[in-house]
Amino acid sequence: MKKRVVKQNELNFLKRELKYLVESEILPVGKSKEIEKIYDVQKLSFTKTLLYVGSILIGAGVLSFIASNWDEIGRTVKFLLIIALFVACNFAGYKMEKNFPKTSRSLYYVGGLVFGAGIFLVEQMFHLGTNSQNAFLWWSLGILPLAWVLRDKWILLASSLFVLKYLLDGQYLQGINIPYWTLLWIVAIYILNKKIGFSQITGFVTGLLSLAFIGTVISYFMNLFEYQDSTYVYGLIYLFIGVALVHSKMKMSDIYTFLGYLVHGSAALLLSFEDTWPLDWMYIPFSILYLFYVLYLIKRGSLTSIIILCVMIFRFYLDLSFEFLPKSFVFIIGGFLLLGFGFYFEKQRKKGVSVHE
Repeated sequence: MKKRVVKQNELNFLKRELKYLVESEILPVGKSKEIEKIYDVQKLSFTKTLLYVGSILIGAGVLSFIASNWDEIGRTVKFLLIIALFVACNFAGYKMEKNFPKTSRSLYYVGGLVFGAGIFLVEQMFHLGTNSQNAFLWWSLGILPLAWVLRDKWILLASSLFVLKYLLDGQYLQGINIPYWTLLWIVAIYILNKKIGFSQITGFVTGLLSLAFIGTVISYFMNLFEYQDSTYVYGLIYLFIGVALVHSKMKMSDIYTFLGYLVHGSAALLLSFEDTWPLDWMYIPFSILYLFYVLYLIKRGSLTSIIILCVMIFRFYLDLSFEFLPKSFVFIIGGFLLLGFGFYFEKQRKKGVSVHE
């Protein structure tokens, strides 16, 4: 019987479930081991690695050759050369798709690199004078259909990263305007990610895209009303977003719950500094309330919250300890704190508590 190939984390999950079924006496021990033998861990394809690295080197080499001789080539020839390279890569990939699928995929990747580089070169060639950030947006748009046709998670990930780079443009961070149109990109990437087989990495980046867009909205209104002391506003808004993600009853991937922990933990860390608040004393009651909230999450079985609690403890502990205690005691006591939480962490894992609960 041919073994079913799965990822390591999927096999680990299966083993935990089988162990639970055996301990619950639903499955006999022998049957559990028999099921485990059906599965095998997916190994890194040496051929695929060679092809993908080769495609990147070829793309970089061709573009480097063009760039080094750019001034010697006429404008029309430059434009036709970019178009020809792009069409040739994709045509070759299409022709080899049936018999050599891995090589075909590599050629599509080269085509994607040529397309992106072509955008920057055409911008330079015709002196368009546009913001270079816009090139990343159009690059993302150009490869998005390719990700859909090929059902390729890496191209989709690249597309999402390019949009994120665009959203981090200075004009949006400073609140000059809001890039409403990027909502279409974010929704499209989210839907495509679900359609082609959900990728946790792309899902995480999509979450970051949504948070970055919210940040541009906040910046815009802060700039509109000329409100300067706004750091705590960002902190509070992202804190509520993170808590909402953690407690959301919607059927979302665990990666968004994990993102929720990162968001509210980071926001709380920002809000734990007295300089963040308009009134210096406000950080004290906030920090106390937040620590109680984190303890509540730990009681519910959240292992991620233990890490957040450790960070918060160290944040206050180091402030005090470096003033009143020798440096060696700081590290010793800090080490015991981490060991204690590590013990609790392992104990919870043995009970089968989910990290994202």
